[in-house]
Amino acid sequence: MPAKRWRIGVDVGGTFTDLAVLDTSNGELSVHKVPTTPRDPSAGVLDGLRQVAQERAGFDLAELEHFLHGTTITTNALIEKNYAPCALLVTEGHRGAVQVQDQQRQGNLFDISVGHPDSLVDERHVFEVPERTGASGEVVRAPDTAAVAAIGARLAAAGIGSVAVCLLFSFTNPAHERQVRDILAEQAPGLRISLSSDVLPRIREWPRISTMLLNASLEPLLVDYVHTLGEALASRGVEFRRAFLMESNGGLMPFSAVIGGGRAVHTLLSGPAAAVQGAVTMLGTVQQDNLITLDIGGTSADIAFVSGNGALEVTEGRLAGHQIYVPMLDVSTIGAGGGTISRVTPDGRLHVGPESAGADPGPACYGRGGTLPTTTDADLVLGLLDPDYYLGGRMRVDPDLARAAITEHVAAPLGISAEAAAAAMLQVNDVHMADAIRVFAAQKGIDLATSTLVACGGAGPLHAAGVAAEIGIRRVSVPPQPATFSAVGLLCTDVLQDFVQTEITTLAPENDAVIARHFEDLEARAVAALTAQGFAPGDVHCHREVDARYAGQGFELRLDAPDGPAADVPALLTKLFHDLHRRTYGHEAAAERVEVVSYRVRAEVPLPRYQPRLAEPDGRAAGGAGGAARQAVREVLAKGTRHATPVLLRRDLAPGQQRAGPLIVEQPDTTTFVPPGWSAECDRYGNLNLSSEEA
Repeated sequence: MPAKRWRIGVDVGGTFTDLAVLDTSNGELSVHKVPTTPRDPSAGVLDGLRQVAQERAGFDLAELEHFLHGTTITTNALIEKNYAPCALLVTEGHRGAVQVQDQQRQGNLFDISVGHPDSLVDERHVFEVPERTGASGEVVRAPDTAAVAAIGARLAAAGIGSVAVCLLFSFTNPAHERQVRDILAEQAPGLRISLSSDVLPRIREWPRISTMLLNASLEPLLVDYVHTLGEALASRGVEFRRAFLMESNGGLMPFSAVIGGGRAVHTLLSGPAAAVQGAVTMLGTVQQDNLITLDIGGTSADIAFVSGNGALEVTEGRLAGHQIYVPMLDVSTIGAGGGTISRVTPDGRLHVGPESAGADPGPACYGRGGTLPTTTDADLVLGLLDPDYYLGGRMRVDPDLARAAITEHVAAPLGISAEAAAAAMLQVNDVHMADAIRVFAAQKGIDLATSTLVACGGAGPLHAAGVAAEIGIRRVSVPPQPATFSAVGLLCTDVLQDFVQTEITTLAPENDAVIARHFEDLEARAVAALTAQGFAPGDVHCHREVDARYAGQGFELRLDAPDGPAADVPALLTKLFHDLHRRTYGHEAAAERVEVVSYRVRAEVPLPRYQPRLAEPDGRAAGGAGGAARQAVREVLAKGTRHATPVLLRRDLAPGQQRAGPLIVEQPDTTTFVPPGWSAECDRYGNLNLSSEEA
């Protein structure tokens, strides 16, 4: 059996597939980039592995300790409405939930023409099951087995491959859902069946239905993808049990858990979550209290907040208008990336995004048939990018194609030069990102003035200083591998899986034993699930949490609970809840009764983590960009003025060396722009820290 020497993180983005390869024998990290293959993302992954084998001496897939994967496949499918047809089974009399939803409308609340988002299921495929479970779990009406069998026959005849079963109060008693599953499986062999009592045994009907519809409609796509990729890896010597997929909560789950079903909805922020985990690891190297990650890729920009307590996390959110009721890192996404398209509206206004040229055909400068101007085309026209050093020279871009696209679609309609049009495109793009960060910070109570902006993604270092200047942030930090930061982040996390169970319990002394029993039952379920995935029970560590509220409130707050036996848990949780309520809402109601609504357990299996290394004396950090020394001067248009701008390779910046802007710092995976009025200094971990000289 070969020694397990290598760990690899692979992030599939909209334009590029990024790979981070760690040699565990010496801690050396290398990064690689290949174009994403949208029609079959697994092909791009395999292309990347072939490139690694060619470029990294001694690399052997048979010696792979862990294959860690982040993907936007479910996210893109949801946004592009490229999901599988599914069906929904609800309790008789409740099919209207799909139309009513939660009574919230998208967009402007005062526009009566704005409706709900698509429900992901055709109304013809919403079926009522004659049955009823009471709020306390009692059987009010047993399922009509003949009716369920008839539904199964109709699903088989209609060719529906996936179904969500979401019966009323099934979180208190799952018996009816399990009975329905067994009947459907008999009537429609091969049908993917998602039970809300398995996937999400949590209170509230529409959020539960919405989450289950997401899971049912996305699961066929994700499972087929993971199965195909897993087989391809196995044929190349990678053991299936060593392959993991990133979840939205910032943790990993084995491929086997994905194929087992019920986990697709947990991957909607798979790619962005990996970058946030990279920032958590980076926090200790930049010696800052608060970080805001700005991950700008080819199609979008992702924003998240990290502090000494970790990354901000939520237990529910929305994506593309759809309500998601599972734990996830608090990431905001906007359509602003290198491939973002600009155009002039009929009334003469410059409109930037959110449409993207993606990987195929990509920006006009790629020469792959794209004719619309993108942010990358604007970067090229303004001199921010070297056409001969794109991706370290492995890919050449054509400035003439970029200029022609901008001239035709932006400059000529506005009656300005191509350079002025490109500058306007970048300014609007930066303002869009700055506005999103302002909103994000205001919602979370984040002080922008004391925060550091972490620039990552292929286009992040190029635009971060401009975005920071728009919002008053005076410090930007660029990690050593910014364009592959999500791939590196995959090497910085553990297996994390969340389990929840609604059991409304008053926080009173007489319920101490009841609370302990509920946690023990949920922990047993978590350990059993991870044991079935191949982990040893002794390696699974459980962390306890609760969703609590004042009796009569409509929503809960999530708070930590003692992990294991503790004295007077009800009193402790009551105090913690009062304190959290006061910090969150500015007041507390100490005389009111507090109750637990849902119990939560986060099961963790630690994995080896990548640790940033100190920079070497010549300025190179482990895994930093290599290449021959190069220094030049390039004319760059910035702030309306042409500047003769020095161009350096990043590896040539030694720790402690400070350079004033304007300055361009190049490395094979990205370019960092230091504008006039800013300076750059490399720290001892290889982070490139930009500081504004303006007060």
